[in-house]
Amino acid sequence: MNIAIMPVGFLGTNCYIVSAESGDCAIIDPGAQPEKITSYLDGKKLKAKYILLTHGHHDHIGGVRKLMEAYPDAKLAIGEGDIEMLQDSKKSLAFDRYDSKEDFLIEREEPLHDGDELKLDDLTIRVMETPGHTIGGVCYVCGEAIFSGDTLFRGDVGRCDLYGGNYKEMLKSLKKLAELDGDYALYPGHGEDSTLEYERKNNMYIAEAMG
Repeated sequence: MNIAIMPVGFLGTNCYIVSAESGDCAIIDPGAQPEKITSYLDGKKLKAKYILLTHGHHDHIGGVRKLMEAYPDAKLAIGEGDIEMLQDSKKSLAFDRYDSKEDFLIEREEPLHDGDELKLDDLTIRVMETPGHTIGGVCYVCGEAIFSGDTLFRGDVGRCDLYGGNYKEMLKSLKKLAELDGDYALYPGHGEDSTLEYERKNNMYIAEAMG
């Protein structure tokens, strides 16, 4: 598995390109600058098989429409509870931040549920439902890597005071992550990467969740 990290947009959302040896890839959270993403894929001769969203906020979905035009065979997937955010620019928080709302109104999505598995050649991407930041937030587990979106950051967690946020649900999700066997590399939606073991030992929110 190859992982490329590409910060995009004015909030520095981490877009991840996960690719198999064959060149098939998954684009996780293309929040903005789709031309930057397509340039990378084209330069590496990668084929987009999936566009995967950890949740439906504007800074994680802004590049989706243009990427779907560029890669019409790619499957777009998001946690079922956040599908409504792709169809409502107020719920995705795009309404007050952008003049053009069309890029944030998206169709053709496939709903994801806890335990779903997506195949990327020899790689398996497993879906974990992790509500709290949003209703339908998910993390993606692939090998020894977790792509945690805005559920879990290095030393922090996503805010729970926006539409669909719920702090009690966030604590349940953090406990679910912390109870995974073994250690994982942690790739969050913003900021630097971490490890699950580091967060178990140092993240105050995980300590509260496990308390």
